[in-house]
Order: sequence, then structure tokens, then C-alpha cells
Amino acid sequence: MSVGIGFWGVALILGGISTARSKRNPQPAPVITITSSAPAAEQVSSPIPATAALADAVPSPELQAKIESGQKTYMTVCIACHQPTGAGLPGMFPTLIGTDWVTAPKPDRMIRIVLHGLMGPMSINGQPFTTPAPMMPPQGGMLNDSQIADVLTFVRQSWGNKASEVKATEVAAIREAEKSRTAMWTEAELLKIADR
Repeated sequence: MSVGIGFWGVALILGGISTARSKRNPQPAPVITITSSAPAAEQVSSPIPATAALADAVPSPELQAKIESGQKTYMTVCIACHQPTGAGLPGMFPTLIGTDWVTAPKPDRMIRIVLHGLMGPMSINGQPFTTPAPMMPPQGGMLNDSQIADVLTFVRQSWGNKASEVKATEVAAIREAEKSRTAMWTEAELLKIADR
């Protein structure tokens, strides 16, 4: 149990009692002792949340700007297939919500998919997604590195996803490493790329 009166509150109360007594009765003010049965460690609590919790709750202005920029790209380029909710269309276009592909620690596979496209079939969260058609057309010729980084940051931070932001330098490095590639990626090829 903790008491809601701080040091200055106690000082004001005692000061008031002392002043009132001195006018009526010159006897000393009573001693008031505030005790708690809780251990000392429980008596002091911080009203400030942990820094990590604050970072999760409120993105920095820079991250917020990236998310907003990415949302604009998403609403222009991605929305028809993946829908405003990120849920995709069953049997046609995969969901972006909470998938092992979207929320992987490293965004390298997702960057490659956006740059060069993806040909099915594939498995998402252990469930088969069997369409053999192109699941994702390449966007590397249409979007620059910053746009790809921002849209992937938006996707990795939306609909309950809590993955790290994607930097334009990461996209540029993968674009350079894969510059001779002309074919869409397959799941088998992407699974050979580390996601941690």
C-alpha cells in the first residue's frame, strides 16, 4: 500500500497544525508518522513507462513521416491487390497482416519481392497459397529506393504488425546486389536468403 501524500504535502499539513496550535496552545505539534506495510521496493514506483514502451506507442517524427509517405504509395500502388485493410483477397493475393514474411526481423526478402516480383505458389504462416500465377508484379522500375523503403515500413508498422522500419540504404544495397536479375522470385529462392 502506498500513501498519496508526498513530502511537501506532509510539510504543509504539519505547518498548518503547528501554526494553529501556536495561536491556541503553545504545546508542540503532534508528530505524524506515515508508514506502509509494503516492502520499500514497492513503495517507490515510477509513473514514466519504459523507453521501449514509449517507442512502440509513439513513433518518432521521422518514422511517422516515413509511414505516412509509405501509406501514400500503398494507396496508389498496392491497394488494389492487398486491399485497404492489408488482408488481400483469399485465393488471389496474400494478406500482409501478421505474416512471417512481412514481420521477419530483416526486410531483405520483402525488398526483393517489391523490386522483382513474386511467382507463386508459396506458404504464408505455414498455410499453402497455391496460385501459380504472378502474385506480385515487379515494382523496382516504378518506385525508387525511398518509396520502397517507406511503403515496406508502412506495411511492417500497420494492421498490428510491429516490425522494424526499412531504410532506403537497405533497398539500394539489394537493388545493386540483384541488378542483373530479370526473373520474378520464387518462394524456394527467397527462403535461401536469411531473414534474421
